[in-house]
Amino acid sequence: MQNILLVWDRIGDYHRARVRALRSVVGDKMVYTADLAAADNLYKWHTEECNTHYILSTKTAEQRDIRNRLKNFRKILREKDIKYCCLAGYGRIEYLRMIIAAKMRGCKVLLFSESWYGRRTPFNILKSWFLKMFADVFLVSGIRARDFTANVLKIKPEKIAIPYSVVDNAHFANPGNYNPDTKVMLCMARFSKEKNQEFLINAFLKSSLSESWTLKLVGAGPLKEDLEKKFKEKHNITLCNWAKYNDLPTIYHNSSMFVLASTFEPWGLVVNEAMSAGLPCVVSRAVGAMPDLVDSSDGFTFDETNEQSLVDVFNRIATLSQEQLMQMSRAAVERISRFTPEIWAQQVVNLLKI
Repeated sequence: MQNILLVWDRIGDYHRARVRALRSVVGDKMVYTADLAAADNLYKWHTEECNTHYILSTKTAEQRDIRNRLKNFRKILREKDIKYCCLAGYGRIEYLRMIIAAKMRGCKVLLFSESWYGRRTPFNILKSWFLKMFADVFLVSGIRARDFTANVLKIKPEKIAIPYSVVDNAHFANPGNYNPDTKVMLCMARFSKEKNQEFLINAFLKSSLSESWTLKLVGAGPLKEDLEKKFKEKHNITLCNWAKYNDLPTIYHNSSMFVLASTFEPWGLVVNEAMSAGLPCVVSRAVGAMPDLVDSSDGFTFDETNEQSLVDVFNRIATLSQEQLMQMSRAAVERISRFTPEIWAQQVVNLLKI
């Protein structure tokens, strides 16, 4: 048996779609999964152990538990005769130890990565040496991560593939017709500093788009209460609580465009979700997905440090016709069709040469 083990911090709905796709290619009995932790403080995903899924530690994902995680990881490798090991990157000490343990057992190691930032030369030299020594192949999020892995970490291009960052497009697809008349600009993001929501709201209020559109922000986080107090008098600004996975398609379908103003974003899976629902997207240049998913055919980009840059984009959107918005919607759906769990699964198979 050529058994595969996939390990993430916590397996949520995004990961389950990928695992289902991989099982449809290689067979249910070959694929095993594991969580680093029993719980997390951010997403609060619910998972239970079963005969194909394991939890490596009773601690939360935010807590370190090297000894137990490594012990349980080695036990799975041994008892399930794992030949291929896919790990969620190299940013935690637990993953570094697992990479070595898997390699010493003779497994072929595939690393998932969204990294495209960080230029500290001495650190990257050490990282490059380690990855070339212990990792075999890399499935990365997009163009930026591919170029970083090849050019900065010096990994051979033939060992790198795209895309890692995919969602279940079918879950978010709009079964009805895209409606540009809705006039809702949607932002789906955690209320935190790096998501840049106050910058976003101020730019929207200064633009002509605010005269006829509503800006709807959906999420949870430490800055939500402050933003509610600051903008409570603005009738065209709506702040909503975080929604469940099954409720997300309805929120997207009741919007006309999507915006993400982050100052730091390794990828931005919400952009995948929005485009799958047919929404043109407005994203900052700090969003990792920008070069892969957004250009003038399906959206707009802006400088996340320059408020007027986003005001200008909003003013441009205010002049678009329904037909122009429809064309952008169709382009978004077409582009995101290249980022699916099925393509993800096939790239895993191709890289591992299963």
